[in-house]
Amino acid sequence: MLADKPKLSLSLAAAALLGSGLGAVPHATAAQSAEAQDSPALTSPAPTPMPHAAAETCLAQTICSVKERIRWQTPAWTPSQCRKIADAVNDSAKRHDLSPSLLLAIMVNESDMNEKSARTYTRNGKIYAKDGGLMAIRCMPDEKERCTNGNVRGVAWKDLMNPVTNIELGARELAHWRDGGGVTRTTITKVDSAHHRYQVTKNVPCQHKTHGWWAHYNHGPRYIDKGYARHYPHRVAVLDHAFATVMNAPAPELATGRITIHDAGKRDRTPDRPLEPRYKKLYEQIMSSRTCSPLALN
Repeated sequence: MLADKPKLSLSLAAAALLGSGLGAVPHATAAQSAEAQDSPALTSPAPTPMPHAAAETCLAQTICSVKERIRWQTPAWTPSQCRKIADAVNDSAKRHDLSPSLLLAIMVNESDMNEKSARTYTRNGKIYAKDGGLMAIRCMPDEKERCTNGNVRGVAWKDLMNPVTNIELGARELAHWRDGGGVTRTTITKVDSAHHRYQVTKNVPCQHKTHGWWAHYNHGPRYIDKGYARHYPHRVAVLDHAFATVMNAPAPELATGRITIHDAGKRDRTPDRPLEPRYKKLYEQIMSSRTCSPLALN
């Protein structure tokens, strides 16, 4: 299933990405902003964490169940495949201090959980970029099919398409944008030695005041605040919320600030209210996939 309109490609505008280190990195503090008065607050109590083994089983079962519901002309995953994907999601989430539910939300949004998903982009009749795998990782290949861009520089396309590697690269990308990779343009006034004032425009770390930090996964360094792409963070947020709900898992990123910019004359978008038809359907499919035993949630 494809999005109802084309979306921007991952990291197309990125000039420099996270290095090769795989250690977990701390969250950047999201700037808080006032919510519109007509925006309903999410007041659900914090979920009670599952025991470790039960949580891992729940993750694998949820992945299998959702995959079965959303796959289109692609094979189902066996239980062992679901466990492999669950282990990769869990490991990468821990390594980069991310919510597993957010990784799954990106995965559904980008590829409908199709590990063989690939899209090519041509210029003057030649392929200059490819997006591939569960997390739709952007690769600009050379003549040897090795990526030349960003944090995937030197990675072979065939390795990038390995599901475990693909999930890790997506998680690393998310952590990069969360922790200072995003930028915004600002103009400041300076005074020279002759006391003349002049203005300088420069890039500064994005504070994500009008959008969830995961917006940059789609937008690159600068958040695009006009057109269809501006609500990318909300579309991912509703999937994140659904996964967190069915797994009874925390998703702190959904409660740290604005999810997306305000629609003039309308109530603010919230993670528990999908709006576009595709996301209403995906939200319902995820919410109907609850497979974890209620006893495991106590």
